[in-house]
Amino acid sequence: MDRTTFIETRDKIKGHLYKTGQTTVYAIGDDGDRQKGIAKRYKVRTTDVLAGTVNVDSPHYAAATIAFAATTPGTITDAAGLLATVLTGDKIRIRGSALNDNGGVEYNVSTGGVPGTIRTTEATVLEAAGAYITICKRATHSNNTVIDLNNRRRLEWTRYIQTGKIGPASDGKLNWYNTATSFTLHPANADVAMVAGNILRVVGSDESSRYFPGAVLVCSGFTNAVNNLPGLTVVSVSFAGGNTDIVVDPGNQVLIAEAVGNFGIKIVCQNIFAYTAAVNTVLLGGYGDWRVPNRKEIEFLVNDENANGQPDTTAFTGFPVTSYLLCGTTIKMDTSKAFYFDFSTSGQPVRVAKTSTGFTLLVRGGG
Repeated sequence: MDRTTFIETRDKIKGHLYKTGQTTVYAIGDDGDRQKGIAKRYKVRTTDVLAGTVNVDSPHYAAATIAFAATTPGTITDAAGLLATVLTGDKIRIRGSALNDNGGVEYNVSTGGVPGTIRTTEATVLEAAGAYITICKRATHSNNTVIDLNNRRRLEWTRYIQTGKIGPASDGKLNWYNTATSFTLHPANADVAMVAGNILRVVGSDESSRYFPGAVLVCSGFTNAVNNLPGLTVVSVSFAGGNTDIVVDPGNQVLIAEAVGNFGIKIVCQNIFAYTAAVNTVLLGGYGDWRVPNRKEIEFLVNDENANGQPDTTAFTGFPVTSYLLCGTTIKMDTSKAFYFDFSTSGQPVRVAKTSTGFTLLVRGGG
């Protein structure tokens, strides 16, 4: 038995709880004085596939009103005027364009923050509006991870908060899930079905260029509520037999087959679930099973010695202390809100509308 296994077994047998991290003494006999419990332990992983960085392309905006001019620097316009959250300095990836996707070429936004037109350092090719195009924001994310050695679940965390301007503001924050940031990829029409095998089918047309692995979809109009839950992650897309078949991952939910009906499809953007799917697509740290943590998991990271509750500063380098940290737990008595952890004060959970923005760490493992 190695030392780590021995310590874990010993702690389990003794039934010890873990220290809060508080070491300052405010009164004789308080937590800082006694410091009862087992010290928290973490292992930082930074070698091999866990070294360096990876580009994460998180969907930000989609529309059939986006067009490109034949200019250098490049010009991207939107007749709907919804480009204002694509900002100067952003790095973007174009999906669904016949002429300007370029196999994942990165575009650098030289002039952004304007509703109708943005400019890119790279040239763009003339392409009229009409296709359903998605603009993804690109962030360079560290592959480093942190293993929690404090219990047998051995949770593994992303070491750094997402970097780069993934969200709608320059700080990169995302929302929990905001219906206003789900954009149409297929208008409601009587040509969509849910087929056995978790296949979302568009009958009679080739729409395969609109969808891509890692995109998160939400449907509308299905009779069975589970089919309309946001969060269907695209696994693969194909066009065969005159139909577009989108294989989706419904998580732990079971989709129900429904015949062709008047259903619509949107892409989920600017939130923690779309970001998570994008991270899994590029196998951050070599893994594709990252998830949004629950309330209890984040609570365990909080270090009560720090005024803002910031977790272990060696393991979680550069942790933001002026923002909410989002988790996946909804408030049962008010489902428009979720638990956000306020690391601008004490790292304690607060009840906040799901439309509010924040950061997130991702976790894997547990059970």
